[in-house]
Amino acid sequence: MLRRARATDDGGGDGDAGVPRRGGGHTASAGLLVAVGTGLGNVLAYGFNLVLSRGLGPGGYAELGTLLSVFLIGTVPGLAVQAINARRLAVAADASPAARAALVRGLRRRGLAVGIGVAALFVALAPAIAALLPSVTVGGVAWTGVSLAANTVFASYLGIAQGTSRFMTMTVLYLAAQGSRLAIGAVAASAQVSPTAVMAAQTAAWAFAAVAGRWLLREGGNGAPAGDAALVGDVTPASNGALAGDRGLAGNEALGGDGALAGNEALAGEGALAGNTPLARNAALAGEGALGGNAALAGNAALAGGAAFAGKGALASDGALAGDAAGVGARAAGGVGVPAHHGYLSEVLRATGGLGGILLLTVLDTLLASRYLTGGDLGRYNTGALLARAAFFAPSFVAMLAYPRLARPGERRRALLTSLALTGGIGVLGVAIAGVGGDPLIGVAFGEKYATPGGFDLGAEGWVFASVGALLALVNLALLDGVARRSHAVSAVVLGGIVLETTVIVGFAHNSAVAIVTAAAACSLATATASVTVCLAARTAPESVATALEVEDAPTVGAVTQST
Repeated sequence: MLRRARATDDGGGDGDAGVPRRGGGHTASAGLLVAVGTGLGNVLAYGFNLVLSRGLGPGGYAELGTLLSVFLIGTVPGLAVQAINARRLAVAADASPAARAALVRGLRRRGLAVGIGVAALFVALAPAIAALLPSVTVGGVAWTGVSLAANTVFASYLGIAQGTSRFMTMTVLYLAAQGSRLAIGAVAASAQVSPTAVMAAQTAAWAFAAVAGRWLLREGGNGAPAGDAALVGDVTPASNGALAGDRGLAGNEALGGDGALAGNEALAGEGALAGNTPLARNAALAGEGALGGNAALAGNAALAGGAAFAGKGALASDGALAGDAAGVGARAAGGVGVPAHHGYLSEVLRATGGLGGILLLTVLDTLLASRYLTGGDLGRYNTGALLARAAFFAPSFVAMLAYPRLARPGERRRALLTSLALTGGIGVLGVAIAGVGGDPLIGVAFGEKYATPGGFDLGAEGWVFASVGALLALVNLALLDGVARRSHAVSAVVLGGIVLETTVIVGFAHNSAVAIVTAAAACSLATATASVTVCLAARTAPESVATALEVEDAPTVGAVTQST
């Protein structure tokens, strides 16, 4: 059994004697740290949208809201990069400090390369995107691509911090990004700058956080990250290279007691709170609203089955070599593993494809609305989409906390029913608040310009936007259940929902903002109904599969999200 290590003033050994073990208290404190940091970061991210929607008004927010939706889609590769970096480092937990340092350097380079690639793709496609979405300009799309490059590099460092259990560092980076972004948004709103200028300015926030990540996660003289012990709350490697909290690999350690990863996987015992489960990227708000929580969990359907490392290197279902967990090889003799670039791009592409579905579905109506609405109506629609994001985010913690039980055949049915009831109940409450609040709620939240008569009545239709988010939260829960069962059926339902919504809105339901949001709600209802039906009708996976999944997905499921 791998031993927990802790950096101490007198250096820690690797024997049983004198080596303090991190127990449930540390796991709980790490989970609380990340949960609080994530919640505060979401508030800051939501504030970015509020100050801009209030400052620019419906007309100015028309283009900006669309650009932020495009930005959301562009964050998908960054979400994938974070997940892959975290998993590869988690698998290399017992490698030598030099081997882990080499792995980190390789992951940094690959994250930068993906960021540059995303930016180049968006710049190249800017004219086509602007033609497809008449409300945006070529310059706005190009600057969106540039900001995505910085965001992807930032996500890469979040993954490195996550994979090495440096939760305090991760929280600091997250808050630094969202705090600087809010400050930039406030200045932009007061100066009444153009949407293109806002997208250009937010690049500085992501770049600042990325530079901070590079500094905090820099290497020390022994190959270990120098920033490990700098921030209280981080879990640090000891001199023998064993990671504090261990990684709980099945076949090496029990998924209980000492075997569970302190603060990161913690699927031990009741397993309701994986210390890192309420984590981390909290979902690609993309500056558009609190889309957070576990929105990215859907993407892990691509990682699950492509990153198995149960036991001492079980063969991954996509053919990854036994023992190297889809390309890391951290358990090879002498700590010599497969280079960081081995299979990296293919992993990013797989994860991007899986994650893209649910994120596209959350902004699809907004993107389509930008083709048919203009001016104040489009601005009000984009602002209404913030209500949908908030309704989507609100119950996300339920799915994250339920995941360990969903992965256990004996507990899955009860956990699924309870989670569906809680998620649905929170959604109904949100819809009721939006419906009863009406114009006064819209005026307080976004400004009187959005509540005044004339044009699209956001106050009257706010509950419809909230219902879209609440229904998609059920879809997201169903996707997570599919990850636990290694089923792609719900992913297919999501793709069907995308096709259905596109067909309905483009085909006939686009003559007004009311028609578009009503169509989006109806299609979301159909998608949610089908997704939940698939989950309820599904047979529980065999015990052996569920056990492997508890290990396989622990570093990635629920740990990939970030508000952007």
